[in-house]
Amino acid sequence: MNVRIVRVCAFALCAFALCAFACTAFAHAEWSLVEERFYALTLAGKPCGRSTERVEKELDRLRTVSRIEMRFMRLGEETTIDLSSVFIESERGEPIEARVEQRGAAAMRCVFIDADHVDVFRGEGLDARKESRVLTSANWLTPREVAALVKARNAANAAEISYDTLDVQSGLVIAKIEMRLAGTETLNIAARTVELRRYAVKNSLIPVEASELYDADGLLVVSTTAIGLGDLVSTHTTRAKADESYANASFDLLAGTMVYCDAIPRFDTRNTLDITVKSTNGALMDLPNLGAQIVQRIDAASAKLNIDLTRASVALVGDETNPRWLKPNEIIDSDSIAVKELLAKAKFPKDASRLVQADTLRALVARHLSNKNLATAFGSASLAAQSRSGDCTEHAVLLAALLRAHGIPSRVASGLVYVENLPPNASKRSCGWGWHLWTQALVEPPSIASGDELAWVDFDATLAPRGERFHAGHLLVAISDLAGGATDPAFAQAVSLIGSIEIVAHSDVPQKPTTKAISK
Repeated sequence: MNVRIVRVCAFALCAFALCAFACTAFAHAEWSLVEERFYALTLAGKPCGRSTERVEKELDRLRTVSRIEMRFMRLGEETTIDLSSVFIESERGEPIEARVEQRGAAAMRCVFIDADHVDVFRGEGLDARKESRVLTSANWLTPREVAALVKARNAANAAEISYDTLDVQSGLVIAKIEMRLAGTETLNIAARTVELRRYAVKNSLIPVEASELYDADGLLVVSTTAIGLGDLVSTHTTRAKADESYANASFDLLAGTMVYCDAIPRFDTRNTLDITVKSTNGALMDLPNLGAQIVQRIDAASAKLNIDLTRASVALVGDETNPRWLKPNEIIDSDSIAVKELLAKAKFPKDASRLVQADTLRALVARHLSNKNLATAFGSASLAAQSRSGDCTEHAVLLAALLRAHGIPSRVASGLVYVENLPPNASKRSCGWGWHLWTQALVEPPSIASGDELAWVDFDATLAPRGERFHAGHLLVAISDLAGGATDPAFAQAVSLIGSIEIVAHSDVPQKPTTKAISK
């Protein structure tokens, strides 16, 4: 995998804050080191981690080993992100195998039949589960082909460089990369003056443009991405400097993502809530009309949202049988023993509707995850079931897995949730909106007592087991099947909102429940 793809995916994960990867795959081969690069990572000028890329050769095969490690504080608790991948290809650029691991999730191994057909194995040994996939395009470049292309085009002073590559970490999706020459710069590196070429880089998987500096040999020297919290910078350096950046990491990831606002009376008991979301930095991204949320655009920079607990979004044709919402994957591993054992403990009321069954599972997750903490960056459902600990991410994915194991389609929702009793900010506000995950299930709408109509309904497993399934203080940004795990491209949509929005709630009198409210 191209190291840029791994790094960009981790940048997206920063908006929400995977086990150290040992290269045991393909151990039978005698690999010799071709080259190795180290990068120090900083966020808003503060050290936050390191990344490496190693290229090895064995006969006519090349192996690219990429790893990124980041450490953050989240309201006083340390969180570690560790993403790793291995990609093996022939000297002719033919893909052979790839392997990806992240903490708490089943390993994923890909065996390429050809450029557009791949067998995917999740898990290890006899427990490995196989799935055959067809890629959307065969015209993508392997990591070494990407490196060769960028080096050649850079040496030729090309004004533009574009290519497609396969992002294995994000669920075998094709990423389109466009690089536009934006000028030259001179930097002092290791006591010598080096002239670098600056490119503005667009990645189809994320909405944020990066700035990258390359030397005459096509080596990426500095990469900078603005993510709202500040510039996330990756700088080519020595192993010692990269290790130092990781060891000294102390950035508080949550402190800079909170959107402070005035207090909202009775936020957790009201049936509806109207809020205005305004971008403070250009156009506001389109927000979805899904679940309990309806969006009305005001102008390019702002929109009005209505969140109604009696509302659900109508299912699309095929949603009830769509594998995206039913299949297990690396994070929502609904076929794992741990998830199935927990599901067996569910006690459903007699003749319960799917809505009631889903809420029963929500309450089960809320009770089961008794150790609420911020130390896990993004664990799988089975890890959460076994450890009985985690934050909103573990609650959301465990509920999604239980629903799928029970035959109810599910997906994970990402966005913001209203919270109180925060550390006061400069304006002495102690209320605001923080980044959050919850779950949507395809069940009967809450405003309809019976019937065959199904819709996407919101459930928040972090709420009290005996309380409401959801409250109006949720702002939806995106939904996902989590096929890409913690680096799912859907999460990248939130990057453009970090540090660049204002939220104002309209404190009207809570409305009474309606008889039917299904968004179209």
